[in-house]
Amino acid sequence: MTTLLNFLDVANSQKTSVDGETLRLLKENRDSLKMSDLTMLLFGHAAFQYLYAGCELGVFELLSKEPDITKEEIGDRLNLEAYPTKCLMLGLTALKLVIKEGDTYRNSFVMQMLFVDGIWQEFYDTVLFEARIVYVGQLDFVESLRQNRNVGLRQFPGEGPDLYHRFIEHPEIEKVFYNYMGSWSRLANPLLIKNVDFSKFQKVVDVSGGDATNATTVAAAYPNVDITLLEIPASCPIAQKKIDAHGLTDRIHVRGVDIFVDEFPKGHDCFMFIHVLVIWTLEENTFLLRKAYEALEPGGSVIIFNSISSDDEDGPVMAALDSPYFMALPATGGMIYSWADHEKCLRDAGFTKMERIDCNAWTPHGIIIATK
Repeated sequence: MTTLLNFLDVANSQKTSVDGETLRLLKENRDSLKMSDLTMLLFGHAAFQYLYAGCELGVFELLSKEPDITKEEIGDRLNLEAYPTKCLMLGLTALKLVIKEGDTYRNSFVMQMLFVDGIWQEFYDTVLFEARIVYVGQLDFVESLRQNRNVGLRQFPGEGPDLYHRFIEHPEIEKVFYNYMGSWSRLANPLLIKNVDFSKFQKVVDVSGGDATNATTVAAAYPNVDITLLEIPASCPIAQKKIDAHGLTDRIHVRGVDIFVDEFPKGHDCFMFIHVLVIWTLEENTFLLRKAYEALEPGGSVIIFNSISSDDEDGPVMAALDSPYFMALPATGGMIYSWADHEKCLRDAGFTKMERIDCNAWTPHGIIIATK
């Protein structure tokens, strides 16, 4: 197969019809897709299935406790016959999730560090969310693009207008979702606590606060803060259970609302939108931010915290890969928006003073603080 260097040599000798702009991009390594990259994209669904199988069948947990065991020992421990074990370990090894030395296997360094750092459960919950919810909804990604609506919602039948209102009809999926959101928040929230000084706030509203992982994290780190958590009524008991378990009932108050219909509470100096503004259209985000602006005390702030894409709309890769879920499934509209997108919504809502904080993490999380 022709290598990139060989191709450039041919192009420079004018033996190919490649245009000058393509040649420039190739030389600058801006057009850098390789056939190996294309292979991973073409068969990427299978790559995830290997990861999912390794998690569900217990391979990584086994190798975290018993490294350097043989394929036969792995099959015996996991109650798998020889043929499926052979197939499974071929994939996990080829994808570098597992390292094979001689006849024995061990976790790759990155996989083993998930156990060492104590974040294996959070990672596992994310894999389950992708397997049980995201992959199912993304069956309709192309049709969602064609129709400009979340066609993938049909994979979860029910009466609710969006995925969140249908959870009551799919309790097993609801559990997977909230386990994931709690885990994803636990992975991300240290970035929020590190970069935002909540000591200057006293009364905070957590808009669509989910299972209260975000609210309990902020409340635990800042004893001066009282929080009102807004969530759809059907999900309020999930949030209340976590609040009670953390002994924060006197400082975190749950309110069942429709954030698009009901008034936002007044007399607060901060509104948090954590992993919320990726769900809705930019017009809907502006509407919510305007409601927050009008409810805020003068000098109060809005905090946006979620994954954010670049202003050039060319990455990062995780931001791009996360967007089809929002396009295809939870509600009509939504994706991982750019910094500029969020800032335009804030300006249209009335804010003029804004600050960007790039979290510089392995996830594309960012924070925007806008002050009234």
